[in-house]
Amino acid sequence: MMTHKINQSYRLLVFLLVSMLLNGCATTQYGNFIQNPSLQASQSMAMDAAAQIDRLYPAASTQLILGHSVHDAFGQTLVEKLRVAGFAVQEVPEPTIEQSLFAVPQSPAEPQAGIRLSYIVDQMEHIYHANIQIGDRHLSRAFMAKDNDFHPAGHWVSRQ
Repeated sequence: MMTHKINQSYRLLVFLLVSMLLNGCATTQYGNFIQNPSLQASQSMAMDAAAQIDRLYPAASTQLILGHSVHDAFGQTLVEKLRVAGFAVQEVPEPTIEQSLFAVPQSPAEPQAGIRLSYIVDQMEHIYHANIQIGDRHLSRAFMAKDNDFHPAGHWVSRQ
């Protein structure tokens, strides 16, 4: 009888671990994934992204809600340039260690008014890639580093 209960507990533990691992695989990670990004590259891409967002959305009447915390020069420059252009940008508060370790399930918060904004910045050799998600719209552009300067390697691509 005791071995049956231990076996059931073991199965439940394995099931929970597998479901947590699968959940981690299913979620998209956002942010800057460039190893040691240069400040010039990050700022150049962010200014270009902010200008494109400004062309597509009316600044004074658009509120953007960041879908993740911002720790890098790209994100900080993007938020700064969007605010200067007149956008209301709501940032995600950084959780404290206690909050992340002892997270208590809370009731769903009220839906926030605004458009969710997330980004992924990555690099493959000398080509950089910025992918911005605003609501259901995806903006993407490649950039190249050449002679200590940074240039777009094509047009912005938009997909909804």
